[in-house]
Order: sequence, then structure tokens, then C-alpha cells
Amino acid sequence: MSEVADRQDGGQQEDGGSFVAVIGLACRYPGASNPEEFWHNLVQGLETVTRFPCRPVPGPAGQADAGEYVPARGLLKDPEWFDAGYFGFSPREARIISPQHRIFLECAVEALEDAGCDPERFPGAVGVYAGSTDTSYANIVRSRRDELPLVTDMEILVGNAPDYLASRVAYKIGLRGPAVVVQAACATSLVAVHTAAQALLAGDCDVALAGGVAVHVPAKASPYIVGGILSQDGTCRAFDAEAGGTVGGDGVGIVVLKRLSEAIRDGDSIRAVLRGSAVNNDGANRIGYTAPSMEGQAAVIREAQLVSGVDAATVGYVEAHGTATPLGDPIEIAALTKAFRQDTDRRGFCQIGSVKTNIGHTDAAAGVAGLIKTVLTLQHGVIAPSLNFTAPNPHIDFEASPFVVATGTREWRTDEGIPRRAGVSSFGIGGTNAHVLLEQAPEPTPTALVQPWQLLVLSARTPAALDAMTDRLVAHLRAHAGELPLADVAWTLQTGRREHACRRFAVVRDADDAIRILSGLDPGRLVDYAERGPTRPVALVFPGTIDSSRTRDLRATQPVFLRAFEECLSVVGAEDVPAELDILATELALARLWQSWGVRPAAVAGSGAGAVVADVVAGVCTVEEAVRRTVTGATVELRTPRIPVLEQAPGPAEATDHLWMPVLPESGRQDALPALLDAAGRLWLAETTMRWEGLHAGVRQRRVPLPSYPFERQRYVVEPQPFVPPRTEVPATPSEGSVYQVVADLFAQTLGLEAVELDESFFDLGGDSLIATQLLSRARELFPTARLDAAVIYEAQTPAEFAELIDKQTAPAP
Repeated sequence: MSEVADRQDGGQQEDGGSFVAVIGLACRYPGASNPEEFWHNLVQGLETVTRFPCRPVPGPAGQADAGEYVPARGLLKDPEWFDAGYFGFSPREARIISPQHRIFLECAVEALEDAGCDPERFPGAVGVYAGSTDTSYANIVRSRRDELPLVTDMEILVGNAPDYLASRVAYKIGLRGPAVVVQAACATSLVAVHTAAQALLAGDCDVALAGGVAVHVPAKASPYIVGGILSQDGTCRAFDAEAGGTVGGDGVGIVVLKRLSEAIRDGDSIRAVLRGSAVNNDGANRIGYTAPSMEGQAAVIREAQLVSGVDAATVGYVEAHGTATPLGDPIEIAALTKAFRQDTDRRGFCQIGSVKTNIGHTDAAAGVAGLIKTVLTLQHGVIAPSLNFTAPNPHIDFEASPFVVATGTREWRTDEGIPRRAGVSSFGIGGTNAHVLLEQAPEPTPTALVQPWQLLVLSARTPAALDAMTDRLVAHLRAHAGELPLADVAWTLQTGRREHACRRFAVVRDADDAIRILSGLDPGRLVDYAERGPTRPVALVFPGTIDSSRTRDLRATQPVFLRAFEECLSVVGAEDVPAELDILATELALARLWQSWGVRPAAVAGSGAGAVVADVVAGVCTVEEAVRRTVTGATVELRTPRIPVLEQAPGPAEATDHLWMPVLPESGRQDALPALLDAAGRLWLAETTMRWEGLHAGVRQRRVPLPSYPFERQRYVVEPQPFVPPRTEVPATPSEGSVYQVVADLFAQTLGLEAVELDESFFDLGGDSLIATQLLSRARELFPTARLDAAVIYEAQTPAEFAELIDKQTAPAP
């Protein structure tokens, strides 16, 4: 009976090249600011819709009201709050940009962090595919444009139109892959996921963000209309006999996708596998433009099953569109049944639910809400309840179908050898249908050769954010004690997070040690950015005195060190190693280890046997020649050094262009590894680029989800009522001697700030080329005799520089 029965039980092994991994996600939905809170609410069966006092239902013109309704909506907490500084926005620009665009930006950062992907260092192209909903915010900004100096229609358009959602993410986060806006009404975000997966398989990008956002500021008022899609009692009762419509909601959701084979290769944290997906349209075969079509929905579900190579009999859960409309629910179950019946006659084996019963219908973010719920369901092996179901809709014949409504939280068990599999549907008004087939992630391959010490690095934009990030990590380590390999935590922090200016590090032995140090309970072991030296090229010092007994731990844990050490000894093959050769081998092995960690010395200095090591590193002689020089006092032909070689390093008081570092720093510990990791941490504080794989002995660790960046949000919103921000008015014409103050006030007014110091940069304060155009336009009015071309703001970026340039141009001729 099945068209794909011969492909049903192979899991990811059968066709991994055409599968996509979900390696990260982020979301904000009513009652939840992150995926962990979202999942908690789901498994607890919580409904997070806000209801308001009853209101009369408007009747037809000239007639009495038609009863009452309960206004209800799923709302986000503080959607107008945003970390403008993180993204380089001025306060003025932040207020102009739609809150839903701003929230999507923050979630894009959180999703990439969850995936352990830093776009600045990721070698491939990262794309973004997303859509948003229509809001009234742009109209509010236009109506209050007197509050925003020199605001233009173009700025309002770019800050609010759906066209610029994806490209703004690409610009602000630094994504070089396709930035594509997808608009398909309620199906928007799931169509975005399908589009992103296809782009990955086609090679358009190597990692893709996909999702959608629907956030209304101020909150959208959606009055009940008789015969409409909204529930009169403010409750979404999917599949229930009392179902009378859905409830509106706000939200945002993003998933990070990657080709499965590469996600496995790179040690990514795989939450679920996207085996396949399909998109179609109902066409004209329906009773109206906004009406659903059973045939169209059944076709897209079946196509996704065939593309995925999944037998419907192995699908244990379906996250339905589930809007709880009397017409839509029966059509959806009929369509699912028709698709499943191509493979199986079994009844009641597949659980079904709708996240809209928890959070409402989040419009452009609805499909990805169901997808994220299902990814978490597969990951945890637990099916959460679909709420508000008592008795089935009389137009739905569940008993003859493969489906049963999930009414309670239950463990998800499958037949032997069959992974957990689930479908996700999203259907848009206008007839666009999308369906995705997901499968539980493959078991991760454990990594070997784990070092006894780890270097944890953290960075943020500000000291306050760095402290908050440290606290979050401590709480996470406590909450997951014994679950998280510390080497994976270190690897994720080192390679999967954007590197900011405010930095700190700790060298730790285990999770308890990490918690103690990061909590500040072991003074001196949490090293802060305040202790970093200036950013300079690294120069290595070889003292010629290091005893190999200090490096026993390196020979046991660092293959690079061991190979270099043994290479030196093998040249003479002596059983009794002379002391000078032991020192030579040890210090050269340390040099090779530093090089494997990414340190390329810009100069070297050494004494005794260390001077010979310095020659080897500088290319003056080979290892074999160095050994002969050391063991026999033999003469060899010396080459021209590739880097400067000094007999001894400059003293601490001597000014130098290099950061002189001993090849093995002094330490109170006998073990060399923690001393080297401490030195590596200090180099990282000084913004030296490290080769992190080398610090893990060449073994690539797995990435693990860790707490996201602690955004420092402030309230940015244009109110629908008058609101004038405090500012200093720029005089119509500057008086003699006041040019500096006038320019500073002009900078502040244009950027929406209370004041700007004379030495502050226009671009550091959030200015850009579009805002610069407005500033120059006003400056030309104030200083008509000055020659202010379009490039002047790039030459004179501070008020002081700008005013000085104006003074020179407007000064009377001698």
C-alpha cells in the first residue's frame, strides 16, 4: 500500500545528503521570552492569552448590539524595549524602526548564539529568510514626525516596511548569504523555513535563519465580528465541539538550519532533523479566496511525505494549523486523513495538537511557533497537551481517522528502530499551504581526548552586560550539573559567540571549579579585561632553563607537543638525554604548541639552549641542525632569519612594539597546561586571534546551547499621543563664537540625544549615511557659506572636527 515503505526505517542514514538539521532556535511568545520558558508553558498546559472585560458585539447598522464578546490577545512583555546600542542605532533611529523589526533583530542574535554560530568567523555564507505582519506603527511615526527632527518618508519606509526585515538583519549582524523576505499571510514563517531549506540544499548558503514576526505596538485591537475568525469567548478550542474561532497573538520565532551532514561533521547541537517539506496553493478550487481547500492541504501534506521518504504510519505527532474555526478544523482533519490513508489504514495512532490554544494565532509567526513546539517535542520525547478540548467537533470523524487530540502531557514512545517523527502544517489566508516533516536528531558522537583543564572566555559590549552574562552562565552550569561536558562549554564560548571588547576568562578544572571562579569565590582566577595589556604582536622568549618534568602533562594531553619533543630526541637517539637537549626539545615543543594555538611570533629571543630554539623558530636553522649544535657544539650554516632574533628580551621598563611572553609562563602549579591556558586567555584579552581548535588538542568539540546575550534594553517608542523628547534647540542662525556649541546641538538633535560631547563620533553614536544626509541638510541652512559636500561627515566625524572645518571655510580672507 505504501509508496515509500522501503524507505521508512532507515533514519538519517538513508539520505542524509538531502536532510537539514535544526541547530538553533529563538523565540518570544506570550508568556515566554525564550524557548525554555515556551516549552515549560507547553508541557504545563498553560494558556498565556490575556483577556479583557467583556464588550458589546456591534450589530448591523440601526439595530441593537448582538450580545457580548471577550476581547483577548496573546501579548508579549515589553515589546517596545530594545538594546539600540548593541546594534549601533541612535535613540532617534531606534524609535523610528518598527518594534517587530527590532525584536526580530534581537532574536536573530539569540538564534545564532543558540546554534553556536558567529557569522564573523563562520567560513560559509549565512542567509536569512523571514516575513512579518502589517502594523500601524509607521502611521503613528508619520503622525508624530514633529517629535523626530528631520525624519523623512524614506526613513519611515525603511524602518517599517516588510521589504527591509531580512536585509536589516543581514546588515546589522553581518550575514553574507541571501536575505529574502517571504510573505504568505498566516503561512509566512513555515514557508520561510521551506524556502531556507531549499536554499541550503541548492548551495545558496551554508547556514540559514528562517522565521517570522508579528508584533503590534501599541497592542492590536481586534473586535469580534459575527461570522469572522475570532472567538467570541476569547478562547481557542481547536477541534472541539464548542470551537468558535481563534484568538489573535503577537510573537516571533526563528530557527537556524544547516545541511545535516555538515552539522554532524562540525559537532553542532542538532535539535531535530528536517527531512523534507512542501508548499503549494489551493488555486481556484474553493468557495472563496479566504476559504481553505481540503484537496490543496491534502496534496501539500502528501508531497512533503513523499519528498521526505517518510511512511505516514511512522508519524506519531502532527502540529496542526488548528485555528478552531468551525469550517477550518474539519477540512484540516479531512485533508490529513486523506494524505495519511495513502500509506496506512491504522486508526488513532497519531497525536495531534495546536499551539494556538496556548498562545493564540501569531499570524506571520504562527507556523514557526508550531515548528519550534514540535522541535522541542522531538528533542524531549514528550508530547504537550492541546488545550480546551472536551468533545470533538461533530463534523470531524476522529474515530475513522489516524488522529487523536493530545489532551495531556505524555512520554512519546515509538516502535523499535523507528525514530520519533512529526509533521507541522501552516495554511495561509489566500490559499498558500506548507507542511514540514521532522525527525528526532541522531545521537551525538562523543568526543575523545578531553583535557583536564579548560579555558572559559566571555565577552560583551559593556561591563554590566559582561557581569550579567557571567551570572547567566553560572546559573546554567548549576541547572545542568553533570549534563554538560565542560570542554563543550569552553568550545562553544570560544568559537560560537561574537567577540566584544569587554572580556574576561577563567582557567577551570571542572564544572564546580567553574561555578566557584565565575561566582567570584576564588580571587585572582577570574581575569578581567581591565588587566589586559595593549594590543601588540606577540614575541616569544626562550629562557633556556625549562625542565621537561614541568611539562609531563603536556606530553600526556597535547599531541603537537609530544611529536615536537620526540622529533628532537630522535635526531640523536640517545638513551641518556643530555640536559641541554632536554631543554631544547622542551622549549621547541612549547613553541610548536603555541603555533598550533594560533600564535605566530613576530620576534624571538633566547638564552643558552633557548637561543638555539629561537633560531629554529625564526628559520635560521632546522631542528636537526639545532640538535647537532646543542649536542656536539658542531658548526652549521645559518640562514637569514624570517623574524627578528634578539639575544635577550627587552626589560619591563623598555618601550617595545612587541608583547614579549615567556614560552612557559611562571605558575604556582606544577602542571604546565593551566599556565599556558592562562597565558592564552591573557592574549585573548589583548585581542590576539587564537586558533581555538589547537587549544583542544586538535579535537573538535561539540557545540552546546548556552544562555544568550543579556541585552541592555531601553524603551524606544513613538506614542500615539504627543510626546516631545528633551533636546536643546539649535538657534536659527549661529552667533559669532558659538559654532562649536551649535554643531554639538545639531548632532544631538539629529541623533535624538540630549547632548553630544565635542569629541564623540557621529557614527559611534549610531549615525549612518541616511541620517548624515539630514544633518548636512540642516547644517547647510545654518552655515550657508560653508562648502559642505556629502563626504564631509566622514572627514569630520566629531562636533569639534566639524565645527573646526566650518570655521576654516567661513573665516574672512586676510
